[in-house]
Amino acid sequence: MKSIVFLLFICVNISAIHSQSTVFQVWNELGVSGKLNKDFSFGVDLTTRYGNDGLSAIFPQLSFKYKINKFVRVSVDYRLIGKKELNGNFLTSQRINGNLQFSYALNRHSFGFRTRYQYSFNKISGPYESEFDQAFRFKPSYSYDLNNSIFTPNFSCEFFYNPQTGQNGKQFTRIRYYAGVEMELDGPHSLELGYYYDQKIQVANPVNRSILNLSYSYAIGQSKKKESKERKGVRFL
Repeated sequence: MKSIVFLLFICVNISAIHSQSTVFQVWNELGVSGKLNKDFSFGVDLTTRYGNDGLSAIFPQLSFKYKINKFVRVSVDYRLIGKKELNGNFLTSQRINGNLQFSYALNRHSFGFRTRYQYSFNKISGPYESEFDQAFRFKPSYSYDLNNSIFTPNFSCEFFYNPQTGQNGKQFTRIRYYAGVEMELDGPHSLELGYYYDQKIQVANPVNRSILNLSYSYAIGQSKKKESKERKGVRFL
């Protein structure tokens, strides 16, 4: 009985999602990472987003991460954002992220949970947007290391919370679902192909996004294929 109720719940939610307006985008991520010492690492990342009108957003990012212990890491990111307006002009803003990451591995299973606070300055004018304005973000994740395979499937679900007062404030406004597969290439290279469904919630007339994502990262100083995943690019912090 519980299984039937759960399946009905999933079907209702899928139906609700696809009844809303959805646009298609392609996101590309290119990252380089390296270690400063045993516990400190850095990363540089460039993300581009393409929609029906071509390039819609671009942002380079610089990150620093500190390993507290085998389960807990903290990191800070600086991001410069360029976003295309309806008139075709690009407006820029800047953002700082503070991240707290928990991870736990059991045999071939890996579980993670990231909490992020993001703060934007020189913000892009317009209505509140959880990607570019102040927000709290909560992201549970799971991956499974397939035996004798270079492929690792990854799954996550990220929740965006608007902490500001006013319209749509003090509530969750977005959920981003992800499913992908990482390919561990020889040496320091890593490639991942995945799919996001980016759903706005509790807002009027939401426009959701169906996203194909391709990511490549290079870990400086890494020489072994199975070296620790801590060495990967910025997007894995």
